[in-house]
Amino acid sequence: MQALMAMKKFGNTGTMAQPGELSGPLVKLVVGAVLIYLPTSTDILMNSIFGGAGDSMFGGANINYEAMGQGATLLSYAKGSGGIGGQWASMANTLVLYIQFLGLLSFIKGWFIISKSAGQGAQPGNFAKGVTHIIGGIIAINFVGVVNIIMNTVYGT
Repeated sequence: MQALMAMKKFGNTGTMAQPGELSGPLVKLVVGAVLIYLPTSTDILMNSIFGGAGDSMFGGANINYEAMGQGATLLSYAKGSGGIGGQWASMANTLVLYIQFLGLLSFIKGWFIISKSAGQGAQPGNFAKGVTHIIGGIIAINFVGVVNIIMNTVYGT
């Protein structure tokens, strides 16, 4: 809404636009669209970075819980109900869910930082901080895929 109200000022005939004034509302409009379509934007960035190698955290309109919390596969433990292996697998799944949740929060925070970097009076370097949060958030959301990529790079397939 703030971006639309700022763009309304440019529609008035009495307002003379200075160079760079339109970039702030346009960036805020793009950030708002990304945050409205959060599941789609995370899927698009994850496919762009990993080439479709990761499972989506969001399955359409609902959260895809099967693609989340696959920590047991990282530890090579079979899911089981009893024994120490099942307890470690449950703990690993919980840890991966926590990392993915923090990644989602980092992804959203990155877009808010980029939104604040637009316009006049913005601190220098905020845009780079926002992009870092976004990329770090996507990596954390696809934590299992990143660990598999690193393992394949270091140890081979």
